[in-house]
Order: sequence, then structure tokens, then C-alpha cells
Amino acid sequence: MVAVSKKGLCALDALLVLFMISFISVNAIPEYYMEERCINNNIINLATETHEAVRLRLTRNPAYTRNINCVMVIQPPPGKKLIVRFNELDIQQLQTGQCLDALVAIDGQDQASARLLQGTPQQICGQSRPAQAYVTQQGPLLLRFASGQTNVARKGFDLLITAYKDGPCASNEYTCNNQRCINENLRCSGLDHCGDGTRPCLLTAEAMAGIAVGGALLLIIIIAVIVFCVCRHKRKTNFSEKAHAHDNRRNGYEPTVVQGESIKINGNNVRGVVY
Repeated sequence: MVAVSKKGLCALDALLVLFMISFISVNAIPEYYMEERCINNNIINLATETHEAVRLRLTRNPAYTRNINCVMVIQPPPGKKLIVRFNELDIQQLQTGQCLDALVAIDGQDQASARLLQGTPQQICGQSRPAQAYVTQQGPLLLRFASGQTNVARKGFDLLITAYKDGPCASNEYTCNNQRCINENLRCSGLDHCGDGTRPCLLTAEAMAGIAVGGALLLIIIIAVIVFCVCRHKRKTNFSEKAHAHDNRRNGYEPTVVQGESIKINGNNVRGVVY
């Protein structure tokens, strides 16, 4: 009875691990890097993303490289537009304010268009992160980044891009304070998907970080328990088999080979060996 309970505990731990892995993967906001996608696969379609939102960074490295000339298009699901918010901005700029490297945001997906994303300058650079969010009027967003010939220790940018529509909102959508409708699953991401500075979830970003750390520790503990259960079960099985063999030898029993016969030893079918 005890052995069954321990096996059940191990099975429960395994299910908890699978649940946590699936929870983390389902609720994570996808992250993309412009440097890696600007040559091939330079279109991000939010209709194929689980939460209709992505984070777009310029590079995964500590600093972006020189001579970049990259264009990307972000497409919202049909009937929706995009909210664009800067989480970070770090692009080379002279003291005079002139951009040496620059990001350009176009409202639409026509590279020849001069229609800038409303509210953004002709060239985006510097280290002052814009406080406000921007919204597209045409639907898609085209981003163009170019860097010069000088290597600089700059990170580039980190954008949060979220699909939205104007209210009224559906049952699977969250109604922001500004009456925009976003995917309901974005409420507790800890990020400002609404673009109005509000945090719709009761948990703060610090609390979410604490939960993430606690979840990681719990995952490690569960994996350790599973390994312990498996090893203990193997040791117990090996000890039982050795003890049984020892008892047989002590009582003077020797194995006799009988061709074609099958009997049960310790609940297992064994062919050709009897005592």
C-alpha cells in the first residue's frame, strides 16, 4: 500500500511539472529580434500569436552592430489596429539632437509612404523613452532601422506591440480604461498593453516577478522529488530481488531449467526457470 502511494505521489509530481511548463509557455509574450529577422521572415503577423501581442527588440546582444539597414512589418489581426509602446530606447544621438542611427515608424506597410506613425518624429533616437503610447490608423506598422559605420555600445530599442480594437469589447477581450479592447489573456502580463498607463491586473510587476521566481524554485523541487522517487523505487526493487534470491539459496533451493514452462516469480512471468 505504501509503495502504491509513493508511485501516486511521483505521478502527481510529474503532472504538476507538465502543468507548470504548459502554463509558462501559454502565458509568455513572444519576443523577436529585428537584427535576426530583417533579411528573411521580416513580417510578424499577430493573428498567429496566442495573445495578439509581441515584444520586439533590435538585438539580443549587449549592443547593436554597425551598417544595419533593416525593415520589418507587423500586421494586426483583421479589423484591428496596433498599440506601440517603448519599454526602452537607446539609439546613438549627437548632443545637438541629430540622429546618427535612427528608427523610423511608418503607419501602414508601404515602404514608399511618408505617413509617419502619428506622434513620432521623422527619426527616433536618443535615450529618452517616450512616455506615451502610439496607435496605428492604417492597421499594419512598418519599422525601418539604420545604423552608421561606427560601432557604439547602444542597445537599440525594446517595443511592446499589441493588437486592439475600439469598444464595445467581446467576452474574450479586456476593456481598457481608454475603451480599447485587448486580448483577455494580456491582463496579468505585467505590461501596459492598453497604452494608457494602467495595470489591469491586481498583481504588480514586482509581484509577478516574485511569482515567477517562486514558480521556478517549485519546479526545481518537483523535479528533485521525481528523481528521488524513481531512484528509491529502483533501489527497493533491486533489494527485493536480491533478498528473494538469498532466501532461496539459504533454504537450499537451486534453479531448475524446464523447457517450455512459464511460472510467476514475484508477480512476473518467467519462462524456463522453476525452483
